[in-house]
Amino acid sequence: MVTSETIIDFVVPVAVFVMMLALGLGLKFSDFRSALRRPKSLFLGVACQIVLVPLVGFLFVSVLQVDPNLALGIVILTLCPGAAMSNLLTRIAGGDVALSVSLTAVSNLLSAATLPALSLLAASHFLGTTTPGIEFGSLALRVVAVATVPVLLGMLIRHLAPHLVDQHEPVIFRACFAVFIAIIGWSFVEVLETLQSGLILIGWQLALLTFVLLALGFAVAQAFGLSAPQRATIAIETGVQNGGLGLAVGALLWGDAAGFPILATPSVIYAALTYIMTFPVVILLSRAFPGLRTTAKGK
Repeated sequence: MVTSETIIDFVVPVAVFVMMLALGLGLKFSDFRSALRRPKSLFLGVACQIVLVPLVGFLFVSVLQVDPNLALGIVILTLCPGAAMSNLLTRIAGGDVALSVSLTAVSNLLSAATLPALSLLAASHFLGTTTPGIEFGSLALRVVAVATVPVLLGMLIRHLAPHLVDQHEPVIFRACFAVFIAIIGWSFVEVLETLQSGLILIGWQLALLTFVLLALGFAVAQAFGLSAPQRATIAIETGVQNGGLGLAVGALLWGDAAGFPILATPSVIYAALTYIMTFPVVILLSRAFPGLRTTAKGK
C-alpha cells in the first residue's frame, strides 16, 4: 500500500517538477521583452506576489487561525507563487497572457530565495522551540530542485528546439497537466480522510483568503491605472497559489514526524478547491469588462 511518506517524498515533488517544466517550455524571451516594455505592471505584479500576498496571509491567520501548525501551513501556501494554472486562467479571462507568463516566471525564480527564508522565519514565529531542525541551505536546494530547475530546463529546451516546442506545445502542456492532475488526484485519494477533515476545518478560511487576494490584486492594479487585461492578470496572479509546491515545502518542514504532515494540509485543501474558487471569478472578470478579450488580443 502506498504510504503518505511515499506521496510526500516522491510523488508530489515529481508532480510539481512536471508542471514547472511545462511552465518553462511555455516561456519565450519575447514575453519578457513585451512585459519589460511595461515595467510598472511587471514590478507591481511581482510586488503583489512576493510582498503583498505573504503579508496578507500572515495577518489573516493571525486573526482567524488559532492552530499554529495550520497557520504556518497557510502562510507557506501564500509564499508559493502560482504556476502554469494562473497562466491558463489568465488566458480564459482574456487577460494579458505575456504579462502573466513573465510574472509567474520571475516570481517563481525569486521564490527560490524568499520561500525557504520566509518559511523558516514563519516556522520560528508560529512554532517557537518546536521548529523542525532543517537548515536554510537544505530547504533552498530542495525548492530549487522542484521549482527553479525545471523552469530553467524548460526554457533551455525551448531555446534549443523552438520550432519543435512550438509545434507540440499544446500536446506537451496537456500531457504535463494530465500527469499533474493524475498524481495530485491519486494523492487526494490516499489522504482522503485528512482531506475531508481539513476541508471542514479550514476550507472556508482558504476560500475567504483567496477571494480577498483576488480582490486586492484587482484593486491595486486599478489604483495604479493599469489596463483592463492587466488588472485581470494582476488579480489572478495575486489570488492563485501553487498548492503542489506548498504541499512539498510543508512536508519538508514537518520533517520525519509520523502521519500526514499537518503543515501541508492547507495546500492539499487549497489544491482541491482552487478551480472551484477561481473559475467563477475568472468568468466574472471576462463578463464584467466586455472589451477585455478584444483589448487583450489587440496587444
